[in-house]
Amino acid sequence: MSNQLYSLIMATVPEFYSGNEGEFQIPKDRFLQYTEDPIKEQFQSLDQDAIKTLKSLPAIFATEQEVTDARIGKITDVKVSSNNLRVKYKFDEDRYPLTRGALKENRHKLGIRESGYEFHRGHWGIKECDLSDFYAGYLKSLTGIAHQLKNTDKKAQLIYAFNGTGKTRLSRALKNIIAFKSDDADEAEPSRRKFLYYNAFTEDLFYWDNDLEADVEPKLKIQPNSFTAWILKDQGQDRNIISNFQHYANDKLTPTFNEEYKVKGEDGKETVVPAFSEVTFSLERGDDTASGKIKISKGEESNFIWSIFYALLDQVITILNVADPAERETDQFDQLEYVFIDDPVCSLDENHLIELAVNLATLIKSSKSDLKFILTTHSPLFYNILSNEFQSDDKNTGYKAKMFEKYRLDKQEDGTHELEKQANDSPFSYHLYLMSEVRNAIKSGQLKKYHFNFLRHILEKTSTFLGHKRWEHILPVTNEGTPDAYVARILNISSHSKHSGEEISDLTDDDKRVLGYLVKHITDTYGYWKPKEENNG
Repeated sequence: MSNQLYSLIMATVPEFYSGNEGEFQIPKDRFLQYTEDPIKEQFQSLDQDAIKTLKSLPAIFATEQEVTDARIGKITDVKVSSNNLRVKYKFDEDRYPLTRGALKENRHKLGIRESGYEFHRGHWGIKECDLSDFYAGYLKSLTGIAHQLKNTDKKAQLIYAFNGTGKTRLSRALKNIIAFKSDDADEAEPSRRKFLYYNAFTEDLFYWDNDLEADVEPKLKIQPNSFTAWILKDQGQDRNIISNFQHYANDKLTPTFNEEYKVKGEDGKETVVPAFSEVTFSLERGDDTASGKIKISKGEESNFIWSIFYALLDQVITILNVADPAERETDQFDQLEYVFIDDPVCSLDENHLIELAVNLATLIKSSKSDLKFILTTHSPLFYNILSNEFQSDDKNTGYKAKMFEKYRLDKQEDGTHELEKQANDSPFSYHLYLMSEVRNAIKSGQLKKYHFNFLRHILEKTSTFLGHKRWEHILPVTNEGTPDAYVARILNISSHSKHSGEEISDLTDDDKRVLGYLVKHITDTYGYWKPKEENNG
C-alpha cells in the first residue's frame, strides 16, 4: 500500500453532525497537532497553496473519544484568523460512517498514535494512509457488512454462513449501528427499543440453578428483562409458549412458570422472587402423574427460549400492524426498526425444522409495518425453505418477492469477511459448496469437527440421488462387500455434537486421515464431485 496524506479532524463536541455539510471552528494552535514534522512543513504556513492542498485531501471527521460515528469527507474551505480556523466541510454520502471504536481499532493503519491523548483532545492532524484502501478493508469487516445490510430497503434478508463465521458478532455489529448503547443509563432504553435479536446472547438471559445442595429442583432462571416480563406477565403468553415448545420438543415435557414467592436468606431477611422469573420442567406420564423436576437438554433449552422469542415476535408484529400508533395497545415497540434472528433450529429434526421455517416466513411476511428482518443460519435446509417462502408474493399482506434478498457470508483467510449476493431465481448448491469447503480445509490442514457434518450431509444427498435407501451404502466396502462399519461409526460419532463449541474443536490425526480417505473415495467413485478442472470442463 502506498501511503497518502489525509486530514484527521477530532472535534471537541459533535458540532458537525447536524447534516452532511456545515462548518466549525478549531483553535489555530491545535492545527497540525499529532502530525509528523516533515508533514508539518508542508502546511504550517496556511498560505493559499497549503489550503488548496488541504482541500484536495480526503478527511476523517471524528469526535473526542469517538462518542459518535466518524465520517469520511472533504474540507471545502478554510478561513484563517488570528486565533481560530473556520473550516467548512462536506461528508461523502456514498461512504458509510465509521462506527464508534473503528478508529482506535485501526489506529496503526491510520497512523494514529497509540499512546498520548490523541483520542482525547480536539485537534486537526495530517496523517499518512491510503484512505481508499483502508475503507475497502472496512467494508470487509463485520461492521462494514452490517452497514451494507442496514443500507437497503429489503423487508427480509437471509444469510447462509457456517458456524464460526461470525453470525453472532454480525448481529452485535448491526445493533451497535442501529441502536448504540452508551454508558448513559438514560440512553440505554432507546437502544433496547430499536433492535430485537435472537442469538447466543438471547440465551444468556437464561441460566440454570441446579440446586446442588438438595439436588431435587433444578430451575431455569430468567435474567430480569422487560421483554420477557411483558410477554409473560402483561400478555399472558405462557400457555402459547408451552404449547409451541411441546410441539417442537416433546408433548410430555411440561414447563411450569413460577408464581411470586418469598425466600429467607441466611441473615433472616426475606427476598421476593418475582413471578415468571423461574421455570421448572417435568415429564407427564400416561397415568396423569408427572416426574419430578428435571434438567432438560441443551437442545430442548434452546427450543424453549426460541418459543418465548417467537411468542414475543408474533405479538410485536401484530401490534405494529396497527397503522395508527395511538391505537396500539403499547407504544414500547414504536421505535423498533430491526429484528435479527440467528439459527433458531438447534436440535430440530427435519420435519420440525421445515415447519418452523414455513411458520417463521409466514409470520414475517404478515408484517405490514416498516420493520425489517435479518435471518442467519448454518443449516442448508433451513436456508432453502426460507428462501423458497420469501420468494413468493402474499396478496393478503402485500408482501412481494422483491422485498427479499439472500446472501452467503464467508470468512477469508486474512480474517476479513465477504457478503456475496445469491441469485433469487437459482437454487443454492450448498452441497457442492460444502465439498469445496471440506477440500480447502484438508488442503490447508485446518480441519474441524464440523467438517464431518459437511461430509455426512454430502453423503446423504449423494445416496438419495443414486437411489440408495441409506447413505452407508456408498461408503467404502470391506473384502466381504459390506460397507465399512468402522468408517460409518467414526462418521456418525464425529458428525453429531451436543454443543456448537464442539463443532469447531480440533480433530485427531486419525480423524483427519478418515475424513481425507472418505473425500478421496467419493471423489474417485462418483466423478461429478470432482472439481471442474478435473472433470474436463
